[in-house]
This record gives sequence, C-alpha cells and structure tokens, in this order.
Amino acid sequence: MSYSKSSLKPSRKGSSDSDTISFDLLFELSYMSAIAAAGLPRRQIFDLASQLPCSAAQYLKEISTLSEKFRYDYAVACRMVGEKAKNESVKSLLLRLSSSLSSGEPEANFLNQEAHIQAENFRNDYERRVESLRKWSEAYAAMIVSAALIVMVAAVSMLIYPVGVGFIVTLTVLTIIVGVLGAWMIYRVAPKEIKIHKNDKYCKPLLRTKRLERVLLPIAGITGVALLVARVDLGWVLMAVSCLVLPIGISSLLFERQINRKDRDISSFLRSLGNISSATGITTSMALSRMDLRSTVALVPEVKKLRSRIASKIKPDLCWQRFAVETGSELIYRSVRMFHDATRLGGDPETVGERSSLLAMSMDFLRAKRNQVSTSFNLLALGLQASLVGLLIFVTQIVTTFGKIVAGVYEEAVANAPNRSLDVFSFNFSNVGILNNLTLPCLLILAGTTAFAINATDGGSRQRLYFYLAITFGMSGLAMVLVPQITTMLFSSVTIK
Repeated sequence: MSYSKSSLKPSRKGSSDSDTISFDLLFELSYMSAIAAAGLPRRQIFDLASQLPCSAAQYLKEISTLSEKFRYDYAVACRMVGEKAKNESVKSLLLRLSSSLSSGEPEANFLNQEAHIQAENFRNDYERRVESLRKWSEAYAAMIVSAALIVMVAAVSMLIYPVGVGFIVTLTVLTIIVGVLGAWMIYRVAPKEIKIHKNDKYCKPLLRTKRLERVLLPIAGITGVALLVARVDLGWVLMAVSCLVLPIGISSLLFERQINRKDRDISSFLRSLGNISSATGITTSMALSRMDLRSTVALVPEVKKLRSRIASKIKPDLCWQRFAVETGSELIYRSVRMFHDATRLGGDPETVGERSSLLAMSMDFLRAKRNQVSTSFNLLALGLQASLVGLLIFVTQIVTTFGKIVAGVYEEAVANAPNRSLDVFSFNFSNVGILNNLTLPCLLILAGTTAFAINATDGGSRQRLYFYLAITFGMSGLAMVLVPQITTMLFSSVTIK
C-alpha cells in the first residue's frame, strides 16, 4: 500500500505560519516531553501531540496517519515526513527523532533533551532577531529624518528655482516609500510570537476590547466623514477620530500588560504546584488548595476561581481549560495544557511541572530583552514624529505665506530687471499651491508607518495598534491646528511697502 507524496506536504495554513514555527516546535517538544514522562506508549504520544492547535502538529498528524493507517513503523514514518518537510528545523528534528526511535532510545529521555535543545535554539533565534530589531529601529529613525528633509528641501527648492511638478511628486513618492519600507523591515525582523489566545469567549478584558472596536470604529469613521463634509479643518477631524479610537488602544494596552504579568508567574505556579503534589503524594487538585499564592500575585483571581470550581465537583478538565482560557494568554493556555494532560495521564507532578514551565521561562527572559529595545524605540519614534510633523508643517506654512506676501512685490521689482540677473537668481511662486497637497499625504502616511513600526517592535496585537495610531494621528492633527496659527503670528508683523 503506497502513501502519496501530496499527503506528505504541509497544509497551507502551517506553511504560511513559518515565522512562528520555532515557537510551535518548542511547544510541541515540551508537550511531548511532559506527557512522555507519564510513561505513555509511543502511539498515544504522537496522537495527543498531533491534536495540538499549532502549525507544527500537522507533521505529527502525518506521522500518525502513516503509522496507524498505512502500518509504517514510527521511525520510518518520521524519516518519510522529515524528508518531505520544507522547513529545515522540522526536517532536522524529525530525522533525529527517526534515528532515536530506530535505535531503541526511550522517548522520554530523547524528547526531554530535544525540548531543551529547541529552547536554546529558540532563545538564540529570538535574541538574534532582537539584535536585528535594535539596528533596524535605529535605521528607521534615520530614514524618517532623511525622508522629512527631502520634503523640506523640495519645499525650499520650489521658491528659488522653477522646479517641475513631476520632480516634486517624485520626491514625495520617494519619501512615502522610505517610510513604508522602513516599517515593513522592522516588522520582518521583529521576533514573532503568539501572545493572545484566539478563544475570547471567556476572557472579559479581551471581550471588552473587541466590543469597543466594533462600536467605536464605525463611530469614528462616520464622525470623520461628517466633519469632512461639513468642511471642518482636517486637523480637528484627525484629533476627533483619534480621541474616538484611543479607548480601543488603551483597553488593549492594559490587557496585554496583564498578560505579561500573568505569563511571568505561570512558570512559578506550575513548578510550585508540581512540587507540592509530588512531595505530599496528593493530586494536583488537592495541592492547589495548599498553595501560597503570594509568589504568583497576577494569577490570584484566576486561581481562586479554579479552586472554587474544583471544590464544586466540576469536571477537572473543564476547570483547567476554563482557567487557561480566562487569562487570555496563549502561553498560559499551552503551559497549562501540558501540565494538566501529563498529570492526568499519570506523570510525576514535579517532573511534569518542570517540563511544562520550560516554554514560559524561555519567553519571560526573552520578552525582557525585547522590552529594552522597544521601550527606547517607542520614545524615540514618537518624539521624532512630533518634531518632524511640526517642522514639516512649519516649513510648508512659511514657504506658502512667504510666497503670498512676496509674489506681487517680486513681480513688480523684476519687471525692468536685466534677463541675465534673473537667470542667476529668481523666485518661482507658480507651484507653491501644490506644496500643501503633497505634504499632507506624507504626514498621514508617516504617521501610519510610525505607529505600525512601534507596534511591530512591541509585538502588540492588532487592537493595540489603535493606541499608537491615535497618538501619531492626534499629534499630526494638533500640529495642523497650532502650527499655522503660530506662523500667522510670526508673519503678522511683516509688512512690505
């Protein structure tokens, strides 16, 4: 009986998620290591691991299909799937697993060793990406400054030389491309991880954020269109829309901060629970009531609910699943699933707690390093955005106002001037009106790319992006309102006779 090559190929969903394959591999190996500690047979280990909700599970599902339906040995199945895998990390892992299974090495020892190796590989890859992120964030700041200088030079050049409209448009497009390219490169080099669990049915903070998004986004869009139709100044429109969108971002920001605190405590919680259960010889449900929660403050509300549900004789599987989902954290969901499944199947709680906390401990250290880079970049990017927006509008207003004041006087002054003198030095006011129309898209796109770059550096969710968009567009709107008034005050004392 043959096994078709097409069925060995990864599914489209898994292949498109190549950025998070390293994170998923660490989860798969940690899970398999935890349940293997319970002494499960090889078939059950592969079956349970193939049911995990991550992209790496597809390979284990293919191995299980080969072994159960086509009667291949697991070592041969691992080799066949590994040879067809396109991802080098997956291929190397499956080929090593094939060699280990064929040699008769115990699965628990091999998987525990591979889990620690994958944790080290994931840590090294994450740190390399953080270092690349540091360099690209510095490069992005330089690129944004250069792009703004291009617009300023174009604005001044329009006065002193008859610059063509095509040249000005080219510089504007170049500025936009530089901003978009810089933000895209930051997104590409930034470490990829899944922070928020996709099941939001029982997570109240996430539900609140999504409800705000569903309500406030349409209101913001309708308000913006209505104000534009009423011919309200664009600066006031941007500020009004930013104020409506800002609560979505604030809600997401507070929620993700809660997740970060809970993620830091989950590894200590699982290890402590496993140690108490193993030392006293009781079940994890009973050990849960004896835990001192002062070392895991962020998880206290969820743990108390878990205790009360287990005490109410609710099915433990449902209690633990609800506990993981209510936190909203993907890291907690994966760690708790490892711990509960392994202890439920008979694994030693102390060993299982140590292996289940490997993923959470790795992410805790790595997020701390990323936070050092993102915090400094966020402050720098927002400061540059505020200063460059104000400076761009200020230069544009000065050029426009100067052109209006000097245009008529200049034409009279050069009416009888020699042609040779005009060839050396001349003012050109014909394209000054185009300047405002070209500066505006630059300001809006730079505001959007800066917000996107900050969110990518932070590793925030889509809802958190609204927080930075509200800040950057709000600053742009405020500058559009205040800077022209300041320019008008400066030129109010200028009189030409």
